[in-house]
Amino acid sequence: MDNFDKTRIVTDVEWMSKHHDLLLVSYNKGDKTDLEEPDGLVNIWATTLRTRPECSLVCQSEVTKVLSHPYRPNEVIGGTYAGYVVLWDIRAKRTPVMKSQLTNDTHSYPIYSLEIIGTEKANTIVSVSNDGRLCSWPMEMFTSPQRFFDLKHGTKEVYVTCMGFPQEESNDFYVGAEDNTIYCCQMHTTSSITKTTSGIIDIFQSHHAPVTSISLHPTPVTWSKGHEYSHVMLSASMDWSVRLWNPKMGKYPIASFESSQDYVFDVKWSPVHPSVFASCDGDGYVDLWNLDADLENPVAHQRRDSNIVHRIAWAADGRRLAAGGANGVISVYDVDKDVCFVLRLVCECEGGGFQ
Repeated sequence: MDNFDKTRIVTDVEWMSKHHDLLLVSYNKGDKTDLEEPDGLVNIWATTLRTRPECSLVCQSEVTKVLSHPYRPNEVIGGTYAGYVVLWDIRAKRTPVMKSQLTNDTHSYPIYSLEIIGTEKANTIVSVSNDGRLCSWPMEMFTSPQRFFDLKHGTKEVYVTCMGFPQEESNDFYVGAEDNTIYCCQMHTTSSITKTTSGIIDIFQSHHAPVTSISLHPTPVTWSKGHEYSHVMLSASMDWSVRLWNPKMGKYPIASFESSQDYVFDVKWSPVHPSVFASCDGDGYVDLWNLDADLENPVAHQRRDSNIVHRIAWAADGRRLAAGGANGVISVYDVDKDVCFVLRLVCECEGGGFQ
C-alpha cells in the first residue's frame, strides 16, 4: 500500500534505541477515505530514505504514544486512544504480537504516557491513561497488569496528560495534568500515604493551563553530582510557557521561559548537554534553549511553516532533533555541538501512509 494519507496528524516521535538513523512516528486516524485502513499507524522512517517509510506498523485503535524498547531493539510499544497497550516485533509482522485486554483492572481511557523502567534483565512497562489509571506490565504477558491503581488527590480525580521518571528511578515519578498541576507520585506506596491520596505524595502548582509535557534531567546519578540534578524538571503548558523546577528545593519553579505566542506542546532536555533543552509550540516554532548562554530568549527559533508542532525528540548523540506535527511531516534538524547557532533543517519525511 503506497498511498500516503497526508491528513494524518503526528501524535508522537521517538528515535529507535539501537538503530540511530531510524525514527518511530505515530499518527492519529485522520480523515480516512478507505474504511479498510486500520486507525492505528506507526511508521518507521530512515533519515537516509525520505520518500517512503522503511515499514509500517498498524493496529485497530489510533496510536497516541510510541516507545522503542531500550534493550530489545526489534520491539516497539504503543499506547492507544482506546486504552490498549500493544507490542510489535518488527521481525514478525506489521500487526501487534501482544495486546492488553479491556478489563476492570486495565485502561479504558486514552493512554498518553508510557515509560520502561528497570534494568536490562528486569524491566517493566508503566502506562498511565487520561483518567489517572496507572498500570505496570510484565514484558512477557499483557493479559493483566502486575499492578494498577488510580491516581487521586484526596477525593479529586487526576486527569493525566504526561509522565516522567527521573533517571535510574523506578519508584518516584511525576505526572502533568489537565488541572494545571504537576503531581509527584510513587509506584510503591508506603504506610505514610493514605488511601485517599492513591500514590500522590506532593503537588507543584504554577501553570495557568493544562500541562502538556514534562522532562526530567537526563544526568545519571552515577555522574559527578548526578543525584543533585536527576529530579530537575522542565514542564510545558497551554499557558504558552515552559517552567524549570527542582522539586528537591521547593514547590515553586526556578525559572519561567515565555517566548512562545501559543500553546507549548512539548519540551525535552538534551541527552548530552546539561543546560540545553528544546521546545515546540502551536505556532509552528521549534525553540532551542541554552541556559548557559541566555535565560530570556532561545538561541534558536526555527519555523518550517505555520503548522502546529506537537512532538520533538532528540537523537541519543544530541546532534539531531526531530519534530512532527499537524501536517504529518517529520523535520530533522542538525544541532551544532556548541549549541550556538540556528537549527539547520537537514531532512524531512512526509506522509502518514502505509508501506
